[in-house]
Amino acid sequence: MQLSTRTRYGARAIIEIARNYEGPPIKRKEIAGSQRIPDSYLENILVTLKAGGLIQTTRGANGGYRLTRKPSAVSMLEIVVILEGHLTPVPCLETEKCELINDCTTRSIWDEMYHAMEKVLSSYTLEDIIAKEKERIPFSYTI
Repeated sequence: MQLSTRTRYGARAIIEIARNYEGPPIKRKEIAGSQRIPDSYLENILVTLKAGGLIQTTRGANGGYRLTRKPSAVSMLEIVVILEGHLTPVPCLETEKCELINDCTTRSIWDEMYHAMEKVLSSYTLEDIIAKEKERIPFSYTI
């Protein structure tokens, strides 16, 4: 299973918004520039994240995008589900309408895969990702 470009870009965009949680709203063009996401594509992603309740917009010269909750309260699972629409690898996990549901030898594998993805994604918040990022970036001692 491969996540869509929309989800990968959306995750980078919302992490950028989360980095600025304590500051003023961040402009779409700033996000697009720093994350190298085409502005027109980013606009559609941000609309989806807003509709999903993760971000809000402020209009005007000092406007932009901000999180609706603290970075510690937003999981990667939420982000992926909002941008992908679902996380299940096969349709039969979402419905009982499969005629092979009781005899399918692979359904348990897909179910295990789904729960593993769900567990990993729900274990990371935006705050965790930002903290990991800070650990990776070495301090510069140049003057």
